[in-house]
Amino acid sequence: MKSLDLAGRSVLLVEDEPLICLDIATRLQDAGALVYAASHLEKALTLADRPDLSAGVLDFNLGAVDSSPICRKLVERRIPFLFHTGRVCPAFRQWPAAPVLLKPSHPGLIASVAALFR
Repeated sequence: MKSLDLAGRSVLLVEDEPLICLDIATRLQDAGALVYAASHLEKALTLADRPDLSAGVLDFNLGAVDSSPICRKLVERRIPFLFHTGRVCPAFRQWPAAPVLLKPSHPGLIASVAALFR
């Protein structure tokens, strides 16, 4: 895989586990992406309004809340996203176009994000 598969892309990363967030952010940046990271719903919703946003990588469970409001906003804006989560939830059926990758670290993460643009 080329090191700049995501060059020119801005990715919203929503992850409440600090080490996993750092790992994913670093991998996305190494692939050329500009990363907007959030660990809380409120910040993620604000970042989801960025005009330059290209895609999202979302953890679904964010403590006492989930990322459903972010998913709805991204769908409304026609921004593709995928779930990077610890477990599969029935709620994912609401977003059948969103791939689901399992934590802690999916080896195909960068390729899966790049595939969102095809």
